[in-house]
Amino acid sequence: MKEVLVEAKNVTKEYHLGHTIVQALRGVSIDVKDEDFVIIVGPSGSGKSTLLHLLGALDHPTKGQVFIGGLDTALMDEWSLAMVRRKQMGFIFQTFNLIPTLTALENVMIPTEPMNVSEEEVMERAANLLKTVGLGNRISHKPDELSGGERQRVSIARALINDPELIYADEPTGNLDTVTGGKIIDLMINLNKKEGKTFVMVTHDTSLLKYANKRVFLRDGLVQKVEASERK
Repeated sequence: MKEVLVEAKNVTKEYHLGHTIVQALRGVSIDVKDEDFVIIVGPSGSGKSTLLHLLGALDHPTKGQVFIGGLDTALMDEWSLAMVRRKQMGFIFQTFNLIPTLTALENVMIPTEPMNVSEEEVMERAANLLKTVGLGNRISHKPDELSGGERQRVSIARALINDPELIYADEPTGNLDTVTGGKIIDLMINLNKKEGKTFVMVTHDTSLLKYANKRVFLRDGLVQKVEASERK
């Protein structure tokens, strides 16, 4: 049996917009196991990104529970949650979230700053990761000197710098053309299959579902269905 890395149990998330309460999630349960490639799919406003933020301990549910490594996140203080995110999780965003004044190498190194690791060791690992994602000759380039696909590769290397178990990807191909987006997905699949990295990705693009071993369909803050298949 594969280990359950993160689990949401009957989570609800409400936002207050003036006098209006918006229910982004309405009792969602999902688990993510070691080496899964989970894709959460649904239209805009279905609650995909909200669910991803809860699973990644970036936000707290209004009701329900989120467990990471069997621990209830509601019982953890903010520092403990920050350390869990730093050490066990990596994040890839649609808008890349790179710092424009830093080089590719420096951007990849950013998540290691609060940790007690030598700069030489971090630089070597960052450079090796950039080589892994095909950017070994672009380590000194700043984001505005890189294409969209190259920027996303930098963000993938950054997500891997602390050797996390879990990698969360929020519409990672949303700002890329079809060919470049396909290359990014191929890179993620390769990391999943060859290095055993666990991925949770949200998207509105149903054509990507074929890459997942677990497919979660969201609509209006509810899970419509979950499909699972054996890994190839």
